[in-house]
Amino acid sequence: MRKYIERLWPDTVASRAIMILVAALLAFHLLGFWAYRVGFESLAMAARDRGLAEHIVSIKRAIASTFDAPERDRVAHDLSSASLEVHWSNVSLVLGNAPATERAQIMEARLKELAPELAAESFRVGFADDGALGSGNADAYRHMMLVSVRLTDGSWVNFSSSALGANPHIDWSVIAVTICFGVGIVVVALLLLRWATRPLRDLAIAAERFSIDQTPQPLPENGPIEVRRAARAFNTMRERIQRLVTERMQAMAAVSHDLRTPITRLRLRSELLDDDATRDLIDADLGEMEAMIDATLEYLRGGVSSEAIRPIDLASVIETIVDDHLDQGHRVALIGLTSAPVLGRVLSLKRAFSNIIGNAIKYGHTARVTIAEAGDHIAVTVEDEGSGIPPADMERVFQPFVRLEESRGRETGGTGLGLTIAASVIQTHSGLINLANRAAGGLCVTITLSKAGLSSASSVSDAGQAPALSRVLWS
Repeated sequence: MRKYIERLWPDTVASRAIMILVAALLAFHLLGFWAYRVGFESLAMAARDRGLAEHIVSIKRAIASTFDAPERDRVAHDLSSASLEVHWSNVSLVLGNAPATERAQIMEARLKELAPELAAESFRVGFADDGALGSGNADAYRHMMLVSVRLTDGSWVNFSSSALGANPHIDWSVIAVTICFGVGIVVVALLLLRWATRPLRDLAIAAERFSIDQTPQPLPENGPIEVRRAARAFNTMRERIQRLVTERMQAMAAVSHDLRTPITRLRLRSELLDDDATRDLIDADLGEMEAMIDATLEYLRGGVSSEAIRPIDLASVIETIVDDHLDQGHRVALIGLTSAPVLGRVLSLKRAFSNIIGNAIKYGHTARVTIAEAGDHIAVTVEDEGSGIPPADMERVFQPFVRLEESRGRETGGTGLGLTIAASVIQTHSGLINLANRAAGGLCVTITLSKAGLSSASSVSDAGQAPALSRVLWS
């Protein structure tokens, strides 16, 4: 139930503020309308009861001052109104044996309080719905309140009113005005909230577009004080990150230069050795040291590259890598699309896929590369026949300098930065990389990148694009 409520709860600050405002307005209007109805009805009932008591006393006096029976009946008829009907007769309209209901007793006490003169008179109050009338006349006076006042000669002045017993009606005009008022407030609040939360949206967009390989553009520090503080903190954080990356790259470039100089001297001196075996071992160690330096610099660069992003054919880049491994006698297969247009940096993507395919050959002894189209994306899968990766280590292998034991131990060489660099490059290209163990054994690496625009895709397609081949799993 809680998760269902959380799904219904809006995500943005503006929508949540609007929902809270609407709920508060609704509660305020309902409470105000209820208070208005209660206050209005109380005042109306008090005025109605006072007016009724005064009418009863004045009409009773007018009829009592007339002694002729026909004249009394005429006066009673003349004093009747649309809301109060008056009759004079020798019998009481309210039966003497009528049940004394609670509302009849309350109304009787109310009339006595408002017209003390009635307290000394003999009068009866009843409602037709409560049986104050005989059954024969009940339908004619249904929903009416009845009052009978006895004169000194024993005759009765009978009053009946349908308005007094009517239910209060709903004033739809008041409700309509309230709804229009609430809608107007919501519209104005929506516009103001969108204006007020625009700096937050700008901050979110700037955070999403943040990249250390781009020239930083300061985020405008405007809006409420909390937003200004967040924007100022974001600008400061971005400057610190840029400065940290720059200083780190400069330091590593200096270290790389200082390390490459003695490596070069050692390589030259090894050429003077007469022992070919020893010379080959020294050259191999020096080559491994240079590879470690290059991998470390590539990792510390964190995906930063001065190369421009442009439309490239990913299939051609991967084909070049595969051809290099075939020339070295490795077991590599490439199937699928012969043209895969994407937007990216050639050198960075080549380094990423070289690491992934190289790992498959190094640890799985073979690699099958499949290039396929997946909607608006290009999916590249690299499968090997190794022992795979334990599920608990699937995320850990992307961390820098992490090397798994057993089949991926020290004897295979490397620095533990191959997947780290590949994941960093794929991330800077807004792509995804996923690892999964194959059911038949081995590891399957899936890389997904967005296809290039239609214009770029069409130009590459004109050059010749083969249809996708069926994907064949290792047996």
